[in-house]
Amino acid sequence: MGLEAYHEKRRFESTSEPQGKVEATPGGNLYIIQKHAASHLHYDLRLELDGVLKSWAVPKGPSLNPAEKRLAVHVEDHPIEYGCFEGIIPEGEYGGGTVMLWDRGVWEPEGDPREGYAKGDLKFKLHGEKLKGSWVLARMKGRAGGDGGKNWLLIKKRDDAAISGSEPEPVETMDRSAASGRTMQEIASQPEKFRVEGEAVLQGRSRNEEKASSGDVEKNPTDPHGNPSSVALSNPDRMFYPEIGVTKRALAEYYTEIADWIMPHLARRPLTVVRCPEGWQKECFFQKHFKDAASELLRSIPIMEKDGPQYYSVADNIEGVIELVQIGALEIHVWGSREDKLEQPDMMIFDLDPAPEVEWASMIKAARLMRERLSNLGLASFVKTTGGKGLHIVAPLTPRAGWETVKSFSRAVAESIVREAPGEYIATMSKEKRKGRIFIDYLRNGRGATSIAPYSTRSRQGAPISTPVAWDELTVDLKPDSYNIYNIRRRLAGLEEDPWAGYFSIRQEITQEIQKKAGI
Repeated sequence: MGLEAYHEKRRFESTSEPQGKVEATPGGNLYIIQKHAASHLHYDLRLELDGVLKSWAVPKGPSLNPAEKRLAVHVEDHPIEYGCFEGIIPEGEYGGGTVMLWDRGVWEPEGDPREGYAKGDLKFKLHGEKLKGSWVLARMKGRAGGDGGKNWLLIKKRDDAAISGSEPEPVETMDRSAASGRTMQEIASQPEKFRVEGEAVLQGRSRNEEKASSGDVEKNPTDPHGNPSSVALSNPDRMFYPEIGVTKRALAEYYTEIADWIMPHLARRPLTVVRCPEGWQKECFFQKHFKDAASELLRSIPIMEKDGPQYYSVADNIEGVIELVQIGALEIHVWGSREDKLEQPDMMIFDLDPAPEVEWASMIKAARLMRERLSNLGLASFVKTTGGKGLHIVAPLTPRAGWETVKSFSRAVAESIVREAPGEYIATMSKEKRKGRIFIDYLRNGRGATSIAPYSTRSRQGAPISTPVAWDELTVDLKPDSYNIYNIRRRLAGLEEDPWAGYFSIRQEITQEIQKKAGI
C-alpha cells in the first residue's frame, strides 16, 4: 500500500501523529497493538513489513481462545514511527480520540511473510508483553471478504499461550499501557508531552515527581526536573531504535518520566556519552570532552588531564539530559566521583564481563561471590544489569580515599577471587585468556574511567536499560537485558521500594584496616 492513504487522511498541522516515511529496517519486525477510542472502541494490530506497519482494526480486540475468530479489518499502512504513538488525536480529525500503546514487542513470521500476506494466510508468532504464541491472519473469501478483501480473521492457534473459553481475556484484565502504564482515562486527561510545530518541544514534568525513588536520596543542588518545556528537539521523529519504533521524541519522553530515578545518579558528575545521531545501527562515537558542544542547558567544567585542562559536561537537571538526547546520546556514562570532590570517588564498581560461552547462572554466582567478599571486608554493595551481557556490583563510598587507593583495593579484591577460582575468573583484559571465564573488571575505578549510569539506555538492539535490581531479584529469571525503554516504566511504577534503598545514606570507606584485610 505505501503511506499515500495514511497521508491523505491526516492533517499533520492539527494532529500530533507522526508523518513518517517508508523506511525499511534490516531485520525490522516491530509488533504493536494500540487501543483506540475513536467513534467506536477497537484495537489496531500492526506488524512491520517492508518499511511500514501493516495494520488491521480489530473491533473486539484479540482473543487468546482459539475458538474465537475475531474480525480484523485491513486498513491503510502506517509509518514505523507510529509504533511509539500514544496520546490524543483531536476531535474532528481522522480517527479522533484517545490512543493507548496496549501491547508491543516483535513478531516472528512462520514461513515467507510476503507470500503469506499476499495469499491472505499470514502465520506468525507474537513476542509481546501481553500477547504471545502462534497466530494467523486469514483473509475472508467471497462476500464475507468485504470490499477489496479488507475483512480478515485474527485467530489464536493452539499452544501454551492459548486459553479456554472460561478464562478471562487480556483485553478484559489488562487495561494499562505497555509503554507508560497509564489507563485510557489517564491518557485522555493528561496533556501531551510534545507538540510538533517545526520543532518538537518537551512539555510537562515527570508524572512521578511527587514520588522520589527513595526517601534517602541525596538532594540535588538544583531542581532535578528543571523545565523540560525549554528543550527543543530537532527531527523528533528520527528513529534511534527502528526495530521497536523508538524515536528521539520517545527517548526524551522516557527520561522526562523517570527523572526522579536517574537524576540522583547523574547530578554533579562529569559525563561522557555514546552518540549515535542516526540511530544505534548507524555510526556511533564516544564523546568525553564537551567544550565546543556545550550549551546553556549543559554545564561545562574543566578537568586537568595530562595534556592540560579538558572540558566535561555536567547535567544538573533533566533539561541537560534531554539536551544530550537532542545530540543523539544513546548512552550516558558517569565518573565515579562528583565535581565537588573530583579526586575522591564516592563509589567503587566491579564490572562482571562474561565470555560468550559463560552461562547466566555463572554470572549470578559471580555477583553473589563478589557481594559476599565485599561484605566480609565490611562493605555493602548493590547490583544492576548493564543492559548488555554483564552485571555491575557497586559499593557506595564516603568520598575520602583517592583514586589510587580505591583502584588498588578493587584490584586486590578482584585478584583474590581469581586466585581461588582461576578457571572461572580473570582480572586481566586479554580476550584470548578470557575464554570460558568472567572478566572482573576493576579498571573502572581509575581516574577518568566511567561506567554506564543507572537507568541509561544502551546503544544496542531493543533499547535495553542498565537497571538497578534488588539482590533477591538476581535469579535465572532475570536477564541482563530484561528491561528496555518500555517495560522499565511499568517496573518502576509497580515498585513498593527502591531496589537500591539506602544507597545514598550509607557511610562507608576504604580504611587502612580494610586494606590490610584485603592483603594490601
